[in-house]
Amino acid sequence: MKATLLNKLIVAAAIAVVSNLYAADAPVSTTDPRKPAEKPVAKAQPPAAGDVKKDVEKFSAQRDTMLAERQALLNQLKTASDEHRKAILEKMKELSETQRELSKQLRDDLRKQRQR
Repeated sequence: MKATLLNKLIVAAAIAVVSNLYAADAPVSTTDPRKPAEKPVAKAQPPAAGDVKKDVEKFSAQRDTMLAERQALLNQLKTASDEHRKAILEKMKELSETQRELSKQLRDDLRKQRQR
């Protein structure tokens, strides 16, 4: 009997501590300290689905072209001489840098569309 009463007291104390910790983490309004602060409402409208889709399709087409170029360079690399191999590897580096820049440009464009 004592064990169940003790268990109930421990559970009640734990609930009280946890609820106080949760309440301490809630943002507090500057006007009334008893009320939690209101969450700011998002003012920006989401970008139009057509604009995003158009940008993604454009990027996908460019990416596919670059991947085809990369595959052609890899095929050439298999049978290339040392001098030609260095030139092919340099082209592949340039191609990967171009693809990286394209990805960054797409991310920036999507970010700008979200901010509008």
